[in-house]
Amino acid sequence: MCLAAAAFWAVSVAKLHADDAAGRFVEAAYASALFQARISSIAAAKDPRPGIKVLAERVRDFRTAQLPELARLAATAGVEVRDTLDLELRSIVENIEPLDYLALSRRYAEVETQALGREIAAYEDATRSEAQPVREYAAATLERLRDLSKAARAELAAVAP
Repeated sequence: MCLAAAAFWAVSVAKLHADDAAGRFVEAAYASALFQARISSIAAAKDPRPGIKVLAERVRDFRTAQLPELARLAATAGVEVRDTLDLELRSIVENIEPLDYLALSRRYAEVETQALGREIAAYEDATRSEAQPVREYAAATLERLRDLSKAARAELAAVAP
């Protein structure tokens, strides 16, 4: 009887850990998408270099469509997501807002490249998640993120000093 209870407890702890990991992924993915939507909207609304404007519009449009998908995934995972950024990300957004042309182009490309790199790593980890909806979503989204990352790196190289 004690062995059965211990086995049940171990399975419950493992499931709770998997649920926590899935929840953390969804929260982080939502925050990253929200952040990139905001900085991309800023860059797309201004007059950066033409390639940066095209990239910003692509990212903005992708993130605008992605946020409701992530909100549904969060509901499935039992996670509440917020439409507010943490202090560090808000600070980056606020620092991008006053920039224009070349300074905006460079800073946007740098930030977008870094954000996508971290995000791709998280999505790759999520493809091994025990939560099937998270695993499927991550796998289905990864290629799009890699394409955007490739474009961001190319634009960063084009505006680098």
